[in-house]
Amino acid sequence: MSKRKLSTDDTAVLILISAVIFGAWLRIMPAWLAGFPVNDGGMFYIMIQDLQANHYTLPLYTTYNHLNIPYVYPPLGFYIGAALTDLLNLSTPLAVIQWLPGILNALCIPPFYLLAKEITGNKFQSAVSTLVFALIPHMTAWFSMGGGLTRSLGAIFMLLALTHIHRVFANESKRDIWGAILFSGLAVLSHTEAPIYTVAIAIYIWLVKSRSRKGLTSGILIALGVLALTSPWLASIISRHGLVPLLSAGQTSFRSTWSVLKLINIDLMTEETYLDLFGVFGILGMAILLSRKDYFIPGMFAVIFLSQPRSAHTIGNIPLAMAAGFLIMEIILPAVSIKRADLENQSKPSRIGIFIFLAVLIPYILSNSLYYGFTFSQNHVSESGRNTMSWIQENTPINSGFLLITGEPLWYCDSTSEWFPALTNRHNSTTLQGNEWLKGSYFEELASDIQKLQACIDDGVACILEEVDRLSLEIDYLYISLTPPKSDCKLVNASSLTRNLILELDHSAQFQSVYHSADAVIYRKR
Repeated sequence: MSKRKLSTDDTAVLILISAVIFGAWLRIMPAWLAGFPVNDGGMFYIMIQDLQANHYTLPLYTTYNHLNIPYVYPPLGFYIGAALTDLLNLSTPLAVIQWLPGILNALCIPPFYLLAKEITGNKFQSAVSTLVFALIPHMTAWFSMGGGLTRSLGAIFMLLALTHIHRVFANESKRDIWGAILFSGLAVLSHTEAPIYTVAIAIYIWLVKSRSRKGLTSGILIALGVLALTSPWLASIISRHGLVPLLSAGQTSFRSTWSVLKLINIDLMTEETYLDLFGVFGILGMAILLSRKDYFIPGMFAVIFLSQPRSAHTIGNIPLAMAAGFLIMEIILPAVSIKRADLENQSKPSRIGIFIFLAVLIPYILSNSLYYGFTFSQNHVSESGRNTMSWIQENTPINSGFLLITGEPLWYCDSTSEWFPALTNRHNSTTLQGNEWLKGSYFEELASDIQKLQACIDDGVACILEEVDRLSLEIDYLYISLTPPKSDCKLVNASSLTRNLILELDHSAQFQSVYHSADAVIYRKR
């Protein structure tokens, strides 16, 4: 009996299964290694608890960091987190914040394949693109950290919504209008930026694939349906808080005048540790698509950066992976084959060539992604740090004002500053999370002020006191982190200047040491 040869579709299925398996492991692995939520998620941890305490009715404010931050963030992820916490009879949602983002991130992989197949019309190319998407280090991390609870959920619904929207505009499918409404509405209820990308790309799809009155009518119906689906939540937050918090957050999202330059900075896109292989594949794929006058995927890439620069380096990996899949399918695989034959009818030499190519490439890619995931998993609050925060909760007045100096220049990498208010129930002046709903156009100025304060870890006590006076901060305690600062969310060597700051504070007449651990030193202001 002759052996049945794998068809192109069979091979595509195997590649897709591999993408799901390896992608899921890479997305869940950092939380497993950390034993705690990776990087951020402290504010969401408190918002879930606020929702539980209010018996699943949206609170007016969140108690996070004692700032009276309006509870206007899209709440679907918090409802899911609260429900899972109660169903599993957990004392706190900590395990949910640790594990659920990675699981949701893994669930982004099949919707990506559906969108890629809808756009390209090629199962094999879409499967290869999905494998690229599954292995891009940035995508295995950014949606899997604690804050990925909402980011990954929004991405799932955005990908599903765009799949249905593409069918509506490109194929004039009336049936898919309902799917477009449902998933677009869920995207609105999941994350602040997902609906912005959904709307921008939907308009782009209509301009490129439709431009018809029928398509325009369908688009209006989708918009009205989404508005009807989300109106109870929108009406609730507007009636209680008005438009000010939403407009404030919107200003922080779009203030990024230089972000378009990231279009050519592939290192910011994929975050590959050694060689930006996927980034190069994606950019070259787009260049070849443009040369062939196939503008849709490169145009989608540009629309993402122009519509919402703040997170474009993340969402931009969607068309980048599609372009990389095109390059692999159309250029690389034929190049490594001795005979340029169809994948179903390749000769033995061409199969050997592809096997050798993959035998070298895949282990490198997997080891690169595994190393990145391991490195990224180190960015979390250590057990010693959590013990320090427990001491603070038990031994300091609840109305105490803290100033955390961690030396971390990037606020979105500063896990200690974000988790401090959540684990201590104390206010920290260097926690930026949540201020996007309060500060508006001053958000970036506040971020800059916090960065200057963190730089004081190298400049001494005088720098700290000068910044405290300049910003009119009221502090009772000073928390000096002994954990090494990070470079772009990756641990680097600790600065010896931190020890100099500790020695200076120990001899300062204005501060008294009250706690010392391997993770931090705490001083009370005299």
